[in-house]
Amino acid sequence: MEREVYNLIQEHDSIVIARHKNPDLDAYGSQFGLYYALKARFPEKKIYAIGDTNNQNYFQDMDEVSEEIKSKSLVFVLDTVAKQMLNEEDYLYHKKLVLFDHHQNIPDIEYDYYVRDVDASSTSEIVASFLLSLKIDINQSSARALYMGIVGDTGRFMYNSTTPHTFKIAAILLEKGINIQDIHDQIYLETLDNKRIKAIYFNSIELTKKNVAYRKNTEEFLNEYNLDANFVSRALIGQMAGIQEVPIWANFTYDKNNNKILCELRSRNFQVLEVAKKFGGGGHLYACGCSVDTWDEVDLIIKDLNKLVKKEGK
Repeated sequence: MEREVYNLIQEHDSIVIARHKNPDLDAYGSQFGLYYALKARFPEKKIYAIGDTNNQNYFQDMDEVSEEIKSKSLVFVLDTVAKQMLNEEDYLYHKKLVLFDHHQNIPDIEYDYYVRDVDASSTSEIVASFLLSLKIDINQSSARALYMGIVGDTGRFMYNSTTPHTFKIAAILLEKGINIQDIHDQIYLETLDNKRIKAIYFNSIELTKKNVAYRKNTEEFLNEYNLDANFVSRALIGQMAGIQEVPIWANFTYDKNNNKILCELRSRNFQVLEVAKKFGGGGHLYACGCSVDTWDEVDLIIKDLNKLVKKEGK
């Protein structure tokens, strides 16, 4: 599979690298990890990194690419295989389409090759393994991006998705001369205002009868504190993690840019993925998400999460 994809890279003069909307560190890390490595290996080719951006972009501005160029290009889609997680222009226009992903979802878009490893900690780990298997040099910029992606999706190597292979890849990336202190400071240092927001957030979480923790982040809440929907959705859900009495926690955030409610679901031992899939989303067994249109649908998700705990007799 890797060799076939490499042949496609060699055959195309134009390569477009996309990933899911509302990108997290793994989406960015895998995207720019592949981008910087291919740019160095194939300086004669036109290589583009496309997509929306947010405050987790520690790399560079995104490229604007016309439909005409995409239609003649090899297009990579990273860290998702679900239409719901993509803009149509990210997968509709291409000469050949290659997917890289580590989630449980079955693709609902047409593709030519699918590099998949559900046991990998992250798509960044898959990309690193891909580059190493083909002896494509991972330069320092690529290594920094891939390491950040792995750190983001493993929670600093704390989640069960972290394997011996994950540490082997991390060690190889460290050998490229990246500065992990600077990287961790970039990712985890935060302002005093952010700390205060987290306190406000945590003090207003709610619990179901089965101790499913959740919070509904309305447009009014975001406007009152001038908060970005992506930050609230992704960065604040961790405030409900690590509570002994709470087996499942969920974060629901109104995104005015897309008129959607972003739903992030997490658990220690309950397979919340089936709930996410029911509402058109996907991800991992214990960490996944979806987006819905109404707060009534959010209430249905909360009920399903509560039933999940009840069904297991907890």
